[in-house]
Amino acid sequence: MTNEDLEEYLRAAGHNVETIVGADRRPYLVIHEYQITTGTLVGRTCDVAIERVTTIPYVPPSAIHTRPALVPMDMTNFRTKRSQVGPEWQYWSRVLRVPPTPRAIATHVATIFSEV
Repeated sequence: MTNEDLEEYLRAAGHNVETIVGADRRPYLVIHEYQITTGTLVGRTCDVAIERVTTIPYVPPSAIHTRPALVPMDMTNFRTKRSQVGPEWQYWSRVLRVPPTPRAIATHVATIFSEV
């Protein structure tokens, strides 16, 4: 799997995606206007950023980032904090525990929101 595979998968699923450079000078793939469909945040819309990694084989990043912040910044209860992507972003510490595929990563993002 590659960053390009993930981007292609997300576009094919109807998402508007682009690459940005965060305040930390790292590249991120951003899913714009992501619709949350399950959990307590159902009906909310946010941007979701996933760091573009350069590892071969692909090693998924240990977090997603949302804009705006959707829950309190709380590493104990929500495992969230201010993101280094930028001041308007929230870091969500979540590890993908299955082999990385574009579908697994998309499912991972949806699962994160379903568990809040």
